[in-house]
Amino acid sequence: MYEQVSIPAAVRAALAGHASSIAGHETGGILLGHQEDATTLRVSRASPPGPRALHSRFAFSRDTRFLQRYLDEIHDRSEGSEDYIGEWHVHHALDAPPSRTDRRSLWRIARRQKYATDNPILLIVGQTSTQRRYRAYGFVAKPKRAHNELRVETMP
Repeated sequence: MYEQVSIPAAVRAALAGHASSIAGHETGGILLGHQEDATTLRVSRASPPGPRALHSRFAFSRDTRFLQRYLDEIHDRSEGSEDYIGEWHVHHALDAPPSRTDRRSLWRIARRQKYATDNPILLIVGQTSTQRRYRAYGFVAKPKRAHNELRVETMP
């Protein structure tokens, strides 16, 4: 499992914009990036949720068709250097851990061969009216389901 995720300032700005666009509701999307070394993932992009995403105070459902097209376009344009590495979404508390639904979703992704990773990450954007905090978690499904919190390195 990974130990750390690095998030450049441009990605944090995109996340802040996405999170602020639907104030008071959860939103989210996918993360693209690449493995930097044996223990570190680097996030290169955080997608928007998509025009058909559903948002409520305590839940979010992504626009899967939009996100697949987004992923395919970036993957092709980058010649495979940017690929799916996980998911992101907003929680309206600074230190909210992954919910039961979050954990089940990420373990399902870790098991499925159609995803580009068997070690997806979940980036939770904890947001209040005055603060924003990033927490990341790595997931594996084999040999048994497990997850761990990752260090978040914010890059200039």
